[in-house]
Amino acid sequence: MDKKLTLKKTIANIAFHFNPFRTILDVARGEFRVLTYHSITDDLIGDDNYQMTTPKELFKEQMRYLNENSYSVIPCGEMIDNIKENKEMPPKTICITFDDGFKDNLTNAAPILARYGFRATIFLTVNFIGRSEQWLNWDDLMELTAMGIFSFGSHSLSHKKLHRLETNELKNEMGLSKNILEDHLRTTIDLFAYPFGCYGSFDKSAVDAVKSAGYKAAFTTIAGSNTIESDPYLMRRTRISWFDDKYEFAKELEGAYDWYELWQKIRRTL
Repeated sequence: MDKKLTLKKTIANIAFHFNPFRTILDVARGEFRVLTYHSITDDLIGDDNYQMTTPKELFKEQMRYLNENSYSVIPCGEMIDNIKENKEMPPKTICITFDDGFKDNLTNAAPILARYGFRATIFLTVNFIGRSEQWLNWDDLMELTAMGIFSFGSHSLSHKKLHRLETNELKNEMGLSKNILEDHLRTTIDLFAYPFGCYGSFDKSAVDAVKSAGYKAAFTTIAGSNTIESDPYLMRRTRISWFDDKYEFAKELEGAYDWYELWQKIRRTL
């Protein structure tokens, strides 16, 4: 394992075992999480230090854990509607998201989600669609639509960092991507996920462009949970990958890695 990830796990163990308030902070106050996945691979990818892959057998174990521990898995759109209506959600509410549009979201993730009746959202980068065998194509997306497991959002047109882009570029990344997806998928696309999604990768102009394009919410990769008071255009997410065996996955759900948000903020200023 990469030294940085080893350190991350060590700090998480300390934070988890010595934070007596973690369940108060995460569950009793009605906070809820949005999980972020990328590629659901056939096997473990040994050099994935950026945590972009999750082996399908581990993904299966993680979904089983949610089911056996009575997590309420709801679509992102429902979560956002509840926030906008100031409607409390039950404890242990979870949304599942996938970024970029990997082909294995269909071949590996979809059957596992279907087994448990879980619905999820794929944030699609439009220029990735059908670009190679690695990515979902339009026929795949229509198949997923027919299965009723996934809803879709935009992950921009070209996966650029949105910070300091010109107005016309922002319109393309948000607006054009939305129009293309709606034309092909014949459904409303009203959720957006910022490419890269952390501090420094987008700015207020990008948030304003998301709103102007007609999205009702947008998702970051800033670590942590959300509440009904969260800004719908700055939703936090919890990254899940091969790093999260069943023990780490349980800790992720209880907030043991939420301290990582501070490191994300510090790293932005370095």
